[in-house]
Amino acid sequence: MRLRSRLRILMLRELLVPLLALLTIIIVGFVGFMVIEGFSPLQSLYVMVITFATIGYGDIVPVTDTGKIFTICLIISGFTVGVYAIGKISAFFVEGELSKLLKLRKMNKVLDNMKNHYIVCGYGKTGKSVLEDLLEKGFEVVMIESNAERNEKLKEVYGQKFIHIDGDATDDAVLIQAGVERAKILISVLSTDAENLFVTLSAKDLNKDVKVITRVAETNSTEKFRKAGADFIVSPIEIAKDRIISIATTSADFFSFVEFSGAKEELKSYKFGLVEIHEGSDLINKSYRDANIPQRTNLVVIGYYSSQSELQINPKADNIIQLGDRLLVFGNEPQIVALKKIAHHN
Repeated sequence: MRLRSRLRILMLRELLVPLLALLTIIIVGFVGFMVIEGFSPLQSLYVMVITFATIGYGDIVPVTDTGKIFTICLIISGFTVGVYAIGKISAFFVEGELSKLLKLRKMNKVLDNMKNHYIVCGYGKTGKSVLEDLLEKGFEVVMIESNAERNEKLKEVYGQKFIHIDGDATDDAVLIQAGVERAKILISVLSTDAENLFVTLSAKDLNKDVKVITRVAETNSTEKFRKAGADFIVSPIEIAKDRIISIATTSADFFSFVEFSGAKEELKSYKFGLVEIHEGSDLINKSYRDANIPQRTNLVVIGYYSSQSELQINPKADNIIQLGDRLLVFGNEPQIVALKKIAHHN
């Protein structure tokens, strides 16, 4: 609807105004010749056509001085308005404004049919890495970026590989255009905490089920993001701090293992997964020892999130799995899928 309104406004601005100007000149001239020179309607129309065609008069010419002055003004104004109208109409088609709107309309039709897709807000260093990884994995992605220079870079590098919206992600209308109401995950990596917080609030207001992953620069802002409804909050400072502590206090660093696994060809298919425990799963109210997740799926359970706590690394065998817990696991895709099935039902 918004696009149709823009198309109507563009048509009004670029085409209707010059056409109305031409029509006004024609009406003024038509009526003026009848009133001033006493021409019949047909004669008046005939003189109007000859005047606008600039081919000179023949059998019918203005006779009175007033008529001649009127004709001079009509020729000058008609020529001026004619040049203006031709320029406006030509620019409308030649400069591609109509083409841009038609492309936008086509893109919106594609967006209307998208669901369970990923929305990435911000094409900075982090956004670029996230985008490339999602595209490599074959996910449907919508990128939102407001910076003109970055938008040109996006067009140059990626072309038509994904949907790209030139707009402000903090604008509800832009999020709606990106299909946030049908999206699976929204990733906000804009340059400031304020922008990311605003996107989080807007996204959750428009779709309470969309999973929001956001970056936070200031650690004291984490609680605000949690209250805003962010599902996953990534703090580069906290990650760096945890790594430093891990390196300083352990001989075998977990992050070194991650880097090692990413470098080894045979482990390329392995990744981290987050599996939520749903109602009906036989894992509920079982200890990790009794759940036998490694034996049933060959997955390694690295940690878990509960509704009351942050990520708990290396759960103890006696810890009880609760409804709504999210298990952080490491394995390949089939293994993670197997655990997701168990997490949904018996």
